[in-house]
Parts: sequence; C-alpha cells; structure tokens
Amino acid sequence: MLVLIATLGVVLAGAMIGKDGARRRGLLVVALAGLAVAIICALRLNPQSAIRNPQSSGWLASYLFFDPLYRFVIIFLSAFLGGVLLLSTSLWRKPVWEWPVFLCMLVGSLIGMILLSSSRHLLFFAIAFEMASLPSYVLVGFRRFNSKSAEGAAKYVIFGAVCSALMLYGVSLLYGVTGSFQWDQIAKLLAANGVSALAAVALVCLFIGLAFKISLVPMHFWCPDAFEAAGADVAAWLSVASKSAALLALARFVHLLLPSLTPDVQNRIVLAVSVVAVVTMTLANLSAYWQTSVKRLLAYSSIAHAGYIVCGVLVFSTGAGTAAIVAYVMVYLLMNLGAFTVTGLVEAQTGADHVENFTGLGTRNPRLAAAMTFFLFSLVGLPPLAGFAVKWILLSALWQHHLTFLVAAVLANTLFSLFYYMRIARAMYFNESDLVPVRVPGVTAVVLTICATGLLALFLGWGLLNNFSLTLFGLAN
Repeated sequence: MLVLIATLGVVLAGAMIGKDGARRRGLLVVALAGLAVAIICALRLNPQSAIRNPQSSGWLASYLFFDPLYRFVIIFLSAFLGGVLLLSTSLWRKPVWEWPVFLCMLVGSLIGMILLSSSRHLLFFAIAFEMASLPSYVLVGFRRFNSKSAEGAAKYVIFGAVCSALMLYGVSLLYGVTGSFQWDQIAKLLAANGVSALAAVALVCLFIGLAFKISLVPMHFWCPDAFEAAGADVAAWLSVASKSAALLALARFVHLLLPSLTPDVQNRIVLAVSVVAVVTMTLANLSAYWQTSVKRLLAYSSIAHAGYIVCGVLVFSTGAGTAAIVAYVMVYLLMNLGAFTVTGLVEAQTGADHVENFTGLGTRNPRLAAAMTFFLFSLVGLPPLAGFAVKWILLSALWQHHLTFLVAAVLANTLFSLFYYMRIARAMYFNESDLVPVRVPGVTAVVLTICATGLLALFLGWGLLNNFSLTLFGLAN
C-alpha cells in the first residue's frame, strides 16, 4: 500500500519534468513499475504470520484483515490495472497534461478498492468506499470531447452520493445499536442479543451501499450509462475491480455474521439476498436484448455476472463460497478485459461501439473477430473456456449446500444470455460490411493474447484454479 501511495507522488512530481512525448511515456513506465513493485511486495507478505499473531501488524490489525485474501486482492487488482494502462495507450490519445490526473485517479481508486475489500472497521470501510468511488466518478467523465461523458458521470455521482449517504446512515445506526465499529465484534453482539428492527435497517443500508458498487438491482441504473460514457479502458476497470472489491467485502461481512445467527434469521437473509441475485441476473439478461451499444450490452452483462457471483456469498458455512467467488473474478477479469479491449478498438477506429460497427469483422480482421468470439463464448460459460469452469465451480458449491433454486436460476439465465452475446458473433461473421479494417496495435495485441491464452489455460488447468482458490481459505485437500 505504501508503494502505491508513493507511486501517486512520483507520478505527480514527474508531471513537471521532461518534454511532452517523453513525459507521457515516462509517467506510464512509473505507474507500471509502481504496480510491479507492489505485486512483488505483496508476494513477500506472510499472511499466516499475521493471522497467528495479530499484534505483529500493529495498529492496522484493528482496521484491516491481513489474510491470504488481502494479498490476493493486491496482486489481482494491481496486475489488472497494469493491463488497463496498456490498453489506455492504444484507445484514445489524451493531452499530455491529462495523463498525470488519469493515472492518479486509477491508482487512487485501486488503493480504495484494496482497502474496501479488506476492511474490518466500519469507519475505515466508509472511508475506503469513498476512496474507491470519488476517482471513479472523475474517470467516467474523463472523455470531455464525448457528449455522453458528462451525462454518465453526473448520473453516477448522484446515484453514488445517495447510496453513500444511506450506507453511512447504516454505519451510524449499527454503532448506535452495538456500540462498536469492529465488524467481528458487531457480529458477536448481534448473535448474543438478536437482530433488532433497528439493526435490520442498519444492515439493509449497508447492503445498499455495497449493492451500488456491485450494481445489483435496483441499485444498477448508473451502470449502463456510466459504461457507455466512459472509455472502454475505464469501463473494463470498473466492471471488474469495483465489483470484485465490493463482492469480497460483502462475502467477508456475510460469512462473519450469518453463522452466528439463529437459523430463522439466516433463512430470511439467504432468501432476501437470493431474490436480489435472481432478479439482478434475470433483469440484466433481458435488458441486454434491446441494446445497440456493445458497451451498454457488456454493462448489462456485468450486472448479470454480479448476480451470478453474489450467489456464492450465500455459501457461508465454509469458505467454499468465497473460494468460488475468487475463482470467478479471476476468470471474469480475463474475459471482460478482452471483450472491452476489442470493443474499444472498434469504437476508436469506426467512431462508435454499436453492434453494426462489428459487422463483417470476421473478414476485416479475422484474428480480432476470433478473439472477440472467444471472449463472448467464455462470458456465456461454454467449454472449452474458463468461463465454463468457474460457473461449474460456483454451481457445485451451490448444489452441495442445497441451494437448488439458485442453481436453476443461474442455468436458465446462462441460456438467456447466449442469444444476445451471439448477436455480436452473428454480425461479425454472417453480415457483410464495407467498413474500414480494424488495426490492432502491438501492445493491445499482447493484452488480447494474454486474455485469450489465459481463458484456455485456466480451463485446461481447471483443477489447479479450484485448488488455488480453496487454498486461500485452507480448504484444499
């Protein structure tokens, strides 16, 4: 975390040094180097030592979970941001003076998302929530030359402000009921004294804040407009990083709270979250049918996938649910980054991201069309790609814990999603076009190759992926 904060300072200082072209390249190298050093530092961490001896982490042990999941989030999100930065260099040329701001907003939101996913103190959680949100609002409105950018950013800010206010109100109510900001202490007090009506309202308000970040129905309205307004690089970042951080925070809270509650209260919470998850995936998949913008279509796709992943939160009796979430978000990173990369290239070189702009891509650039088909098939969850593997891991966890209703809902929605994903594939291969060929810059080709190869490799190494996610929680055989 200190390395990432230092990276912000170096980027801002470097903005005043050198000529325009060299400065732009230099700032990118500094940001990528900072992310690489942060990953190396995270690999050297010893979470098990912190778990055995919490005092070794100092005063921060009262505010953060120092466990294998914390280390995973740093490595996962830092590596993902590196891919997003490489993508940014190819999609649209920002003025040189905007690069330091753009890089700082991305790294700043990264810091907030890492803290959000690992907070054990509610005030720390609220601060991390804003640290993740405020840079995101700026990033959505960053394309000032785009008429939709200001509209999308304004909707995002207003919706985010309301959800943040409700979440902070929930924090204050929960403190009033329990007298503590420590989440593990709150769980013990609620287990001992029961969940009162006021505590239930507080928990609902907290859930609303996280549901906004995850874009669960009905807190999802900002998502399609924000993704359409933002660049494909920013949309890819928000679709994966923001959702992953909030999902892991929700999983931590649920897995701390639910096991200590009475079976009756557990069943009510499971039913409520199940309804939200099913409504989210169904409404998102049905809404995607009518979209002409591929970025809006992918936004609804990300909402549907959020509904799928939230189902893993309900497997709370063991760490298997969180392990399924970890495996899912790893694969979701690859397929979403790949899909947004292709969409960004098409938008940058044809002027729009409509489905019609993908027409004839199979002849205009066969390799790019094949890569997009790869990513679409994985988003559906078809073999032999990793999207199928992680859905199977998730469905297995749900089935073993007798959540058959959710298994049926995920399978049905997977079938629904096949039709709108294949609209893009049909346009690429079965419609003729006189549009210009789409070129793929070298850096972007590397990103696409890594994403496509990763999806195939993770399917072939399905068992290794599952074992890795289970090992994070000490569940591997």
